[in-house]
Amino acid sequence: MTPSRPDTSTFRIPMPFPSRLVARAVLGFLHFAGRLVCRVPIRRFGFDRAASLPQSIMVANHHSLIDTPCLFMSVARGRRNRTATVGGLDYFEARPGQPWYERGFRHGVVWFIRSAMNVLLIDRVGGEYSELDRIDAMIARGWSLVIFPEATRSRDGRIGRFRHGAAELARRNDLPVIPVRIDGTERILPPGVSWPRSAPLRMIAGEPLRAEPDETAAAFTKRLILAIESLAEDRSVESIDAAVGSRAASLAAERIG
Repeated sequence: MTPSRPDTSTFRIPMPFPSRLVARAVLGFLHFAGRLVCRVPIRRFGFDRAASLPQSIMVANHHSLIDTPCLFMSVARGRRNRTATVGGLDYFEARPGQPWYERGFRHGVVWFIRSAMNVLLIDRVGGEYSELDRIDAMIARGWSLVIFPEATRSRDGRIGRFRHGAAELARRNDLPVIPVRIDGTERILPPGVSWPRSAPLRMIAGEPLRAEPDETAAAFTKRLILAIESLAEDRSVESIDAAVGSRAASLAAERIG
């Protein structure tokens, strides 16, 4: 007999306040300790654009399991309680044939990601449009979203095929989409690696984009991919970083003098 698919409507967010308080504290500690112990310098650019918008959808390329916490921690602190990260339940759910300790671990992971990062678990088996109505309801209540349209981690560091769900949500709800380029997590914790490696991590948020009135989800998706790819060649962030470093050095020299 074919097992029934899980009822994702039972995985509601936000989680109760005590759960969020504990999980956010753990997430903050792991974020700090991971950068310190594994020697991972993080540079973020352009995320003030998202903070200035009342509501938005943030889309990013996907290399690693640490993309989600790193991107969620890039959201302005005051916006995190109303920002949901869309994730596939099929990846995290416990399965009947697994040992009890692995099922228990997976249940713990589901609790943690829902509590710490407002992960909205969806049924990806039903197709990319199968739960848009449920996500529409979240948007109607004022939530912003973080979506990885590839729906899986890249195995070669290149951007894979984008699903159209994020573009369709933005189009039908008239929301701005912020393209984000993540570089470095493919070296820090790629698929198949269990312990993070030391490497720099850079995240760049681009200019918000909106779907044109007659633009299809497929066409808007292509624009989003091009926007994310162009951020890899955006040298303005290097000039900003250099200017900040130069100013810091100048201030240090003044203090010494």
